[in-house]
Amino acid sequence: MMLLFGVSQLNAQQINFGDSTVISLITCDPGDEIYAKFGHTAIRIKDTEGLDLVFNYGLFDFRTENFYWKFLRGYTDYMLCVSRTADFLYEYQTRNSSVYEQVLNLDRNEKNKLIHLLNVNYEPQNRVYRYNFVFDNCATRPQDIIQEAVNGAIVDNVNPSDETYREIISKYLNDDPWADFGINLILGIDADRQAGEQANSFIPGNLKNYFERAKVLPVDERRSERKLVEASEVLIQAVPRQKAEINWFFHPVTITLLFLMVGLMLTFFKERKNNLYKIFDTVLYLFTGFAGLLIMVFSFFSVHPLVANNLNLLWLNPLNILVAFLLWQRQARKFLFFYNIVSLVLILLYIVVSVFFVHSIVPAAVPLSVLVFIRTLRRLERLLHILFTPTSDGLKWKK
Repeated sequence: MMLLFGVSQLNAQQINFGDSTVISLITCDPGDEIYAKFGHTAIRIKDTEGLDLVFNYGLFDFRTENFYWKFLRGYTDYMLCVSRTADFLYEYQTRNSSVYEQVLNLDRNEKNKLIHLLNVNYEPQNRVYRYNFVFDNCATRPQDIIQEAVNGAIVDNVNPSDETYREIISKYLNDDPWADFGINLILGIDADRQAGEQANSFIPGNLKNYFERAKVLPVDERRSERKLVEASEVLIQAVPRQKAEINWFFHPVTITLLFLMVGLMLTFFKERKNNLYKIFDTVLYLFTGFAGLLIMVFSFFSVHPLVANNLNLLWLNPLNILVAFLLWQRQARKFLFFYNIVSLVLILLYIVVSVFFVHSIVPAAVPLSVLVFIRTLRRLERLLHILFTPTSDGLKWKK
């Protein structure tokens, strides 16, 4: 069988392979960059005649026109690239990430079919695909193509994970609390569903563990089941290094708690003496408004998975951007009065739904949401005094 490949700017070549061909799953440990936090998966093909290539579904180009806007909306295109294994490994050795190899227990027909499928994937019209963080990424693609090539079902005896998507994602962000905070704010209620069998495939490390346990159940009952992985090896062992300690003073929970304390002091001690509270509220409304605007874009105008139906919009209202400026306009007081009533109802709804139903509360968001509630309540109280006159018949609008 012939293998079609291209490396860097080299022209495509055809290479023969024989029975000595070894096909492996390659798993790379997470790196420090945000796009590398979850690790990486690739497929290696090695032959004693000199063939040693890595098929990598994780290539993307920052230089693509409107890359960041496309990324924000979930329209990021990744592509399959093929490189020499030595070049592929050099990158991970340079950044000090461990790389693991699992040699797949495939017969000749299965190897032929897998390489044929990779050839088809690598054709220019097929190599680009629309990336999806959960359902179509650098780990799901190798799993799917290996499953298609294997003459049987790949199974394991471990019950599906009861972890939610949010819990799985957060495990890989423990060393980056600000990324964890931001991503958890963006995730919607779908992220709080149990990942089930999908947990095995969308994270490279999970896929590695799944393959290590997995067996192939043959279609032909006359054949016995076999382990999917016949041998494992560490290709690169990262040099142990001391993890950078998290500075708890700059942790999101600490910062939002300090912000809450400042807001409480302004509310109960400073408010009657100067306009500092109005400046504080302007900053608060701008921050929550822009955060809500970002969440709204992800939730309503993107195709990213797990970001729809985001309850954080109940307290991170994009309209707060407008309110930040209306605070300084006397003629906007009636509008702000009704706006604050609606805001209080929405915040209370957020608390009830989050606590009793489906939405996980982000710890660092708790002080912020409490602060928004308190400041909204306080502003509503002040507007009551400004806009209404108490009478024997109740409150009446001032003329």
